[in-house]
Amino acid sequence: MGKNEEKKRISIGAIDHVLGNAPGIFKLSDIASQLNAPGDDELLKRLEKLIDGDVNYFHTDDWECELKMHYFCRIPFAVTPEKWEIEQGVLFPPSRLTPFLTEDVFPSDAELLYDDEPLPKREITLPFSEALHYSMLIGHEEILDYLEADSDANSSLRSHLAPTTLVTMTVFDCRELYRELDFKEGDALILQLTDPDAGEFEINYRPLAERSGQSRGKWIRDYEKAMVKVVEKFRDYLEVPHQIGWAFYYGGEELAGAGASVEEFMQECDMIEMRTDGDHSVLALVESGGDEGEAKEDILPEGLSISAGETSDFSVMLKQIGSSLSAEEVDGFILDNCAARDMTFDRFFARIFPHGEPEYADEAQEAVFLNVLEERFEELSGNYNRLMDESKAPLRSTIMEMVEERMDHLAAHDDDEEHDHDHCHCHEMESLFSGLNSILKQLNTESYDPSEEELDQLRAKVEQYADRLEKLLD
Repeated sequence: MGKNEEKKRISIGAIDHVLGNAPGIFKLSDIASQLNAPGDDELLKRLEKLIDGDVNYFHTDDWECELKMHYFCRIPFAVTPEKWEIEQGVLFPPSRLTPFLTEDVFPSDAELLYDDEPLPKREITLPFSEALHYSMLIGHEEILDYLEADSDANSSLRSHLAPTTLVTMTVFDCRELYRELDFKEGDALILQLTDPDAGEFEINYRPLAERSGQSRGKWIRDYEKAMVKVVEKFRDYLEVPHQIGWAFYYGGEELAGAGASVEEFMQECDMIEMRTDGDHSVLALVESGGDEGEAKEDILPEGLSISAGETSDFSVMLKQIGSSLSAEEVDGFILDNCAARDMTFDRFFARIFPHGEPEYADEAQEAVFLNVLEERFEELSGNYNRLMDESKAPLRSTIMEMVEERMDHLAAHDDDEEHDHDHCHCHEMESLFSGLNSILKQLNTESYDPSEEELDQLRAKVEQYADRLEKLLD
């Protein structure tokens, strides 16, 4: 290594020291100068990578940087409590506060000050489906971690989770505040970060009468433009709270009036949706070509509000309403009925819910679920190709019989606490049907045309799974 190259090597400790003492807003060229390396392109690239990978900073395209908390101390934001929250005298912190806090401050440890007095906090118990609703914007993958960190009462949550499972959450006690303000649905709390290290926010009140439809609409449009930019630039790299934060940064002073809340944006925007892939969720552009914008408006019957339960992810909805079925298994039942020349939706529905009606979070979730289920049934049955499916249908039928055995077994042991806590049994059952779902996914694909040799291999695998299932159910 040459002497010139050695001179360019600046330790990460020196860089961190200068960045740690930088003002709230700075340019990378200024940091390079303080490191006695002005115009050093290699150093500037190192600095760009450091800033780009650090969640504590925002930056422009020409690398004017700003501490995230410095920015949020300048930009207020609106929170619009829902009707149920107002009736219960509470405010849930996870979705509302997470984007505006450092990673060192847990949302329920933050302080909301009204007239310089902090709002009290209390714990409440509610079904998991409702807790999920008020935590959606921290990301699906973070919700269980959040609940476990929020209360020791949730320590065993993962071992037995259903929509009706009771969870404990810390909330802001707003009973006195709502009474004093005569707070009504549509009113807003305007929050301003005042102490990032302590997670302190000042609260101001803005009644619905002072929130014109024009200002709300403009804020939502401005935030939507900013969020589109975030999605196009970062794709699915950022977690949902960071996406929300970056949109505030890109929206700049246009959003400083706090004309609407992020919750209102999620309800009314046309171009952005919450998309889930497994446990990972992200805000994404509504896919073109599917009239998602219209579907989003039409999916709920008139007069019903957004559900307290999941409504965007079919697989999550199935779990929340008490079904053990996967989306692939639902499709498998549809195609199995088609192969048996039974195209009746009611009989199909009775087959996937043989032990009683689903347990919906509310009427809104019921409407969405039935809408999605009927669309799946109509699409698959309407496009069913009997000729292409003829060789695959018998093997699929065998798998669906095994799924029915599992459903009967789970229903028979529904009240058996000892069975519920047999983790090895549950894990093996999940592993078994995960393998069968992979085969089912192949068989459900219309274009999949297996040779007889391939079918023989699949049959052998299914027979092995059947033997394992028989031992498990004994």
